[in-house]
Amino acid sequence: MTIRPPRAALAAVVPFTACATLIGTGQPAGAEPASAWPAHYAAPYLQIGSGTAGDMADDMAATGLKHYTLAFLIPQEGCTAQWEYNGDPVGAFTSQINALKDSGGNVIISFGGAAGGELAQTCTSVPDLTAAYAGIVNTYGVTRLDFDIEGATLDDTAANTRRNQALAALQAQNPSVEVDYTLAVAPDGLPSAQTALLQDAWDNGVNVSTVNLMTMDFGNGHNALSDAESAAQATAGQLAALYGISNSQAYQMMGLTPIAGQNDDDEFFSQSDAAALENFAASHGVGELAFWEVDGYDKPTGYAYSNTFNQINAQAVTAHTRGVRGLPAGGWTG
Repeated sequence: MTIRPPRAALAAVVPFTACATLIGTGQPAGAEPASAWPAHYAAPYLQIGSGTAGDMADDMAATGLKHYTLAFLIPQEGCTAQWEYNGDPVGAFTSQINALKDSGGNVIISFGGAAGGELAQTCTSVPDLTAAYAGIVNTYGVTRLDFDIEGATLDDTAANTRRNQALAALQAQNPSVEVDYTLAVAPDGLPSAQTALLQDAWDNGVNVSTVNLMTMDFGNGHNALSDAESAAQATAGQLAALYGISNSQAYQMMGLTPIAGQNDDDEFFSQSDAAALENFAASHGVGELAFWEVDGYDKPTGYAYSNTFNQINAQAVTAHTRGVRGLPAGGWTG
């Protein structure tokens, strides 16, 4: 185990206050600025399309939940992205997103997913990829980007490095941009390929805010709730070791994302499981709760999972420091 010297870009953590602004991005006048994120929040995934974009307003009206993770931006070709569900272009759904922000909410823009690929695979120039990500930030007036990296995309190490180099450049241009990684996890923690991705992010200077665990599809005969809690506990130790932080700080930079209801295997994550996981998350100080997915899985329940997970917002604070969350001067250990 080695202790690496501090990275200057990470040593000067920028406080994320109630009035985050896009710095030096040339944000167009039509894009409303994003509001601050609470320290603990629920942001379930919405597979957004013309028939589902209204779910944000409906869910908010039913439950009070105001934060969503919009899935997924995938490559159309080259450095041009599109929304996976219906092939809508970047810029679609701006009115629904701005209406949510006007009500005090916010969105995370998620790239990748299980099948669609990720922009770093088709946009092979780091400067062009940086510009593509910046264009999406500017178009939607957001500061949170999520990268759901799994399957063949996770195995594309050249794309992973290119993405991390572009994200580091983007954060250097615009320090308000926060980067989340959504990764598959096992009951005993993050597998080696996932930890290697986080290592590469560190090596290339990316300030990762949240490591979001896909606590789902553990396999037939596995209890979805107990495996999710086991995965969180194991990953907390991994993140603490990797970043040289305490376990409590590791939980703060963690997200937990089950499937609401029937998993892709024979297991079922029930509404009572959701309540138990919310209690676990609240008691351990987990930063983010999410689930897959609002329209197809939660809407038929009357947004019951949203209502349960939104209770974690009761622990939110009005101002906090995001980013490396107390990363000590000694930096990463690993």
